[in-house]
Amino acid sequence: MKRALIALLVVGSVACALLVARADPAPDLTKGVDGIAAWLNDLTGECSKVRRDNDFTSFAGSVRAKVYEPFVAEWGTCTKEPYQRLGLIVLRPGIEEAWLRALANGEVRGDPDLAFGDGFALTGSIGMEHLGLRRLECTPSACSFVQIEHH
Repeated sequence: MKRALIALLVVGSVACALLVARADPAPDLTKGVDGIAAWLNDLTGECSKVRRDNDFTSFAGSVRAKVYEPFVAEWGTCTKEPYQRLGLIVLRPGIEEAWLRALANGEVRGDPDLAFGDGFALTGSIGMEHLGLRRLECTPSACSFVQIEHH
């Protein structure tokens, strides 16, 4: 009985470690949005086909595009339920400071509506806590990344 319990604990620990490692936000950004899509597809079985469009403003909206676009190295969309058009964005550094300036100037309110990984972002919010992504919380004086919690 004791051996079975120890074996169960070991198996459970390994399985738990694999789940945590699997949700590590580490797409291959050298492949741009294709790397993000491949990472999502590996994790979820969705987002297998990337669609590209040149009009980021029509996708993000004029206010958000004004703040985000200077920091967008590449973007595209894919389908990942519940999203018909989940935005995949490879980022340049500096979006936190840009959002803070826009917030101080009254151009935006609240926090950015992106889920952030290291060097990339997704436009969705539902299910992003399972991917290990963060949200950017901003006050009038500072922004910080915080882990997305399950609701």
